[in-house]
Amino acid sequence: MSFVVRNRIGLLLLLLLVVGWAAGCTLSPGPAVVSTSASDSPSGEAVPSASESIVLTLPGEDWGYPSPFAFYSRGPGYIRMSFLFDTLTWKDEDGVIPWLADGWDTSEDGTAWTFTLHPGITWHDGTPLTAEDVAFTFEYFKEHQASFTWSWSVDKIAGTEVVDEHTVTLYLTEPIAGCHESLVGSLPIIPRHIWEGVDDPVKFLAEEAIVGSGPFKLVEYSKEEGRYVYEANPDYFMGCPVVDQLVFVQVENQALALKTGTTDYASFSGKELDAAQVFDGDPNYRHIDGPSFWVLQLIFNATRAPFDNVDLRRAVAHAVDRVRIVEQVTHGGAIVANLGVISPSVGWYNPNLPAYEYDPARSRGMLDELGMRELSVTLITTADYAREAEFIQADLEQIGIQVDLKTGDRSTVDGLLREGNFDLAIGGHGGIANPAILRVPTWPANSYVNETYDRLYQEQARTVDEERRRETVWQLQQTIADDLPVLTLWHPKVRTVFDHSKLDTWFYTDGGVGFGIPLSMNKMIFLGR
Repeated sequence: MSFVVRNRIGLLLLLLLVVGWAAGCTLSPGPAVVSTSASDSPSGEAVPSASESIVLTLPGEDWGYPSPFAFYSRGPGYIRMSFLFDTLTWKDEDGVIPWLADGWDTSEDGTAWTFTLHPGITWHDGTPLTAEDVAFTFEYFKEHQASFTWSWSVDKIAGTEVVDEHTVTLYLTEPIAGCHESLVGSLPIIPRHIWEGVDDPVKFLAEEAIVGSGPFKLVEYSKEEGRYVYEANPDYFMGCPVVDQLVFVQVENQALALKTGTTDYASFSGKELDAAQVFDGDPNYRHIDGPSFWVLQLIFNATRAPFDNVDLRRAVAHAVDRVRIVEQVTHGGAIVANLGVISPSVGWYNPNLPAYEYDPARSRGMLDELGMRELSVTLITTADYAREAEFIQADLEQIGIQVDLKTGDRSTVDGLLREGNFDLAIGGHGGIANPAILRVPTWPANSYVNETYDRLYQEQARTVDEERRRETVWQLQQTIADDLPVLTLWHPKVRTVFDHSKLDTWFYTDGGVGFGIPLSMNKMIFLGR
């Protein structure tokens, strides 16, 4: 098979070069960026002077040092890193496109991928990016796979071969379904001349660790303040970013920060959606609504008592009023979640799953049959989901299960989940536009063992025929709904609101950014698309 898209990449490059020629990286704004005087614009909108620097300020918090190994392993952490590092393929608004690679060929069995790199790409330090770097990257990530928690399929890498300076072949042990998302489209390519001597990549926090090939360079990072400052890379091979500086600052209230001009963008989802209404009808702001690639769930520790009993998990499912949680906690900002984890807004969604209707009387009867009417358990979560936890606590106490509710910060809760040191937990994650996220349905908890599930997951992971893969993904969702390692609570509705005078190119990526991140923070936005 062959996928060569030189016409499309050429058109994109031409567009971006025109943007770069017209805008520059430090002086003028590029498309869709305006300033103080409307008199120079045919549309009546203001345009900045040639000397004005374009600074875009976004809300944020600490998501770790944005090296490929030190970022905090959730979506926003990956996004921060992706501004600095590129991948062989990427996604625009509609799906996969070439990026570092202009085109690629695949073998008939899907185990050999030969990539042709775009010529003239350099690292931030001016060193040329070559096929040697790409081959080194895959080998290095495989060697150090115990060093990261991100779900790259590096265990399927059999080896690499450098054909010439701009051509490299990646060999896989078996085909990878959705390879453009789970591997080549999300794994950051790193410079060999920097990383080849690094034995512990997680602890490598020098300035060299953030030398990538991406559209921005990091010039400031404060863990305490959750502050990141990026500057445009004037030599970016895809053209100059349309903003000169990208700044993330920590804010208490995104709506207030946007309204007062502290930031230029705000993102709302779920129960936060009410706050977005303050911008309705205001001509200074525009918004986009996106699909729901995220899920909040009640996580059972299915590897230890008492929740190693599937009938107890089912009894709890009947006791939790998920409809009331959606109505009274999110105020219409979410929908009751699919019990197979994958949202109805995703093409892999299985609509034919059991419902576990709210029925506390049935739940009490099930507990009587199990002889488990006097239980005491602990429920952990972050402060973000304390209200959901209180509803669940009340629902379970109604059927005789006493719940000790504990809240902690995200890092602490995620650590307890990974260790399996909990009874019940409430947590959420994105990426559910990609079936690969079903590898651990309780992610980031490692508390579910099911041989049938593991077999089905491995089967779909190597099935490149989409219809056949869909059948298996439906079976996976059926297994989750039957076995209930998690009780899904809600899928959020999502909205981005922005000051369109600063930037008007925001979009949600089909299938999510990279591995399936449900944020309107694709780096292509800053290239004028």
